[in-house]
Amino acid sequence: MYLPPELVREIFKCVFDLDNLDSSETTPTEELGVPRKQKWCLIQPLTLTCKAYRALSLEFWFHTFFLQLPADIPLAHIMFPDLKKKWTRYIHCVQTDSKYTSIWNLQGFGCLSTIRLDWLSPRMMPHHGSDDPADRLPFTNVPSSVNELDIRGLPWPSPLVFHNIGGILPELKVLKMRQPKIWCGLCHTCSVVRFRSPGPKIIVYEGGLGLPMHYARVFRTLQHLHTVYITIADFGSGSTIVSAEADKNQHFWTGECDRCMYVMYEDAGFRDRWVARKRGIILEGHEKETVYIRPAALKRVEWRFWAARDEEEVDFLESADENSEAEDVV
Repeated sequence: MYLPPELVREIFKCVFDLDNLDSSETTPTEELGVPRKQKWCLIQPLTLTCKAYRALSLEFWFHTFFLQLPADIPLAHIMFPDLKKKWTRYIHCVQTDSKYTSIWNLQGFGCLSTIRLDWLSPRMMPHHGSDDPADRLPFTNVPSSVNELDIRGLPWPSPLVFHNIGGILPELKVLKMRQPKIWCGLCHTCSVVRFRSPGPKIIVYEGGLGLPMHYARVFRTLQHLHTVYITIADFGSGSTIVSAEADKNQHFWTGECDRCMYVMYEDAGFRDRWVARKRGIILEGHEKETVYIRPAALKRVEWRFWAARDEEEVDFLESADENSEAEDVV
């Protein structure tokens, strides 16, 4: 007796559901350059049973398409013509450490909804007015079905990196970023975060507020963006006191580095004006100062933090900060 095709499909969905697997059967989700998929050795036997099961196995296997080279896209399309048209919903690209920036041509992915980019190259260092693809999000011909971008490991996550985001991802609804640094809107550099211990685990802003001001200006071109998740390292040992509790975040922290908070917030007048500007408030007598303007559909900004422990990584990041120059304001 044969099972109905609908039931067989549901069984395959269950087999490929990562939530049904233990940690030994899949790979870590946070490690850069590593796909979160079942191990192929667990799936391969299904491809050898019969033609129908092979087709279903490949369909569900390529639901997440893991790529380390842009040249693999046309090659995979030749081998599996349905990969672009029907199978792939989630594409995971790895920007490797190479001399030249890889440009990912995503033309033809008819069902694609999510892009994840792991940036392993240390080369991205955007400069105002540069046309170098290394200075921008490296995608072309992105289908309009894509509504989520998950970008990890940017070594220099300046707002300039996202200058082309409205053109390549006009339908974006959810943006996720995970990186060791964040943009400081006061000194206009990317800096590590240092909170006084214990630092916050999460800070949530509602109503379209909570982005670094220059991020908000760039993301204004995204008419459908409603949620932004920013996950960054907290290296501790700082003087900045921030908590998820409203009364311990009275300065409305949105990425300012510890040094700017310590030095510039000593001026109470400046501090009050800056906090007001981050809330989109124009103070009397300061009408010429730019203020935060939220992206049209933005509802929630969620900051998450992980505790950095690798002392060598701390030294590397600090030396990079010392050697880098401040950018032009976007």
